[in-house]
Amino acid sequence: MDHEAIPFPPLLELTSTQLEVALQNSASQVERLAQSVAAFARLGAEMCASSDPQVAAQGVRVTAEAERAMFAMQFHDQLAQRVEHVRDALGDMHDAMAAPRPPHVEALLEVIRGRYTMEDERRLFDVMLAHFTQAPHAPATSDTEALRSSVELF
Repeated sequence: MDHEAIPFPPLLELTSTQLEVALQNSASQVERLAQSVAAFARLGAEMCASSDPQVAAQGVRVTAEAERAMFAMQFHDQLAQRVEHVRDALGDMHDAMAAPRPPHVEALLEVIRGRYTMEDERRLFDVMLAHFTQAPHAPATSDTEALRSSVELF
């Protein structure tokens, strides 16, 4: 690219749209996976009702495994929520850059931080952006050290 201005608003919109498509694709696949696991759970329950003790014991194992699989699938909900927050933050930045009078950086950061629903998201945000703002929610040193031990920063 020559010394032209980098087209940040269209790049932000493109990135946001790609995240949205990824979310939609993964949601449909996780829904299908959940239906399959539920079918195994029903099969396990039917096996548990068997008069054959070996079949009933196997049914207990199948049911337990289906329950563990459903529990493990909950990662998708958290992942999807985090990706939605990234997508929304990109949209907020796009809107700020496209506005005739962009908002102050601290105001934009507060809007983005306000979207987070998980405490570890807010703590990571605070650690990563502490030098941009002197907001009252900036973490103390001990909070920062605790975060480093639970989240890998790269």
